[in-house]
Amino acid sequence: MKLGLSICTGLFVLGVLLGLGQLWFAPWSPEVFVKLEMSVGGLLSIVGVVWFVVKEYGDDQATKRGDLDGR
Repeated sequence: MKLGLSICTGLFVLGVLLGLGQLWFAPWSPEVFVKLEMSVGGLLSIVGVVWFVVKEYGDDQATKRGDLDGR
C-alpha cells in the first residue's frame, strides 16, 4: 500500500515541478506542456484509483475474516 501512495505523491510533485518549470523557464510550447500535464494527471488518477480499490478490497477481506485491524 505504501508503494501506491509513494507513486501518487511522486506524480503530484512531478506535476507541480513541470508547472513551475513552465512558469519560470517555458521549456515547452503550450501544446506540449498541456499534454505533459494531462499525462501526469491521468497517471495520477489511474494509480490513485487502483491503489484505493486494492486497499478497500484488502480491508473488506480482513473484515470478512474477522480481523478488524486489517492485517
